[in-house]
Amino acid sequence: MRHRTTTRLLLLTLGVLLLVAWLPAASSATSFVDKQVQASALLLQNYINTYGQKKEFIYPTKAMVKKGGGLTAPIWPANPWTGRIMVPGTGRGAYSYTPNTDRTRYTLTAHLSKGSYKLTGGIPGWFKSERDVAAKQAALLLQRYVEEYASLHGNVFPAATDVTPAVVGAGYVWPTSPWTGSDMVSGTAIGDFSYTQLTGGTSYSLKVKLTTGWSTAFGPSTLVELIAATR
Repeated sequence: MRHRTTTRLLLLTLGVLLLVAWLPAASSATSFVDKQVQASALLLQNYINTYGQKKEFIYPTKAMVKKGGGLTAPIWPANPWTGRIMVPGTGRGAYSYTPNTDRTRYTLTAHLSKGSYKLTGGIPGWFKSERDVAAKQAALLLQRYVEEYASLHGNVFPAATDVTPAVVGAGYVWPTSPWTGSDMVSGTAIGDFSYTQLTGGTSYSLKVKLTTGWSTAFGPSTLVELIAATR
């Protein structure tokens, strides 16, 4: 009797040990598929980053990040759960791509069988600093034109509609936005300027959009101060 009991206990213990040994294997099988999803997300991120590097770290729009959306992708990543390509969505093996308003940062989230795998990207710190300095220098050049205009028009600063290459910039080389490589324009994108005529033309406010937001407003200043500010 005692022998039978011992045998049953041994068999029960062996069964438990086999069950414990089997559980990690089943779990790792699911984990392996999720690892494939993560690898697909990393491949997609590589395409997104490559686009950003070619576009001066302005990342693709949300509409572009899908098969046939315009993003260059020699091999579109696959969803191992469906055996098809990865698509935007929230199901397992799908992904969500969300750029910020000015497309200088983004979040790419791959949806796993449980939880998610989040990847992020954005303008490198050194690049932000370099471009912000260039944008400030462009704005200071524009400030010189504004003040030169005032010196030729009875010390009255131009209206906002006159701060253009054809009026304020006539005869000069118009400042270039370091982000677009084209003429700096009035707007709200990074590298754009904002100009406001104040107190009937006796003053003005000039700002430039940086990666950190709008710069401190430039106002009336002497040429000596302007030269010092660019050094």
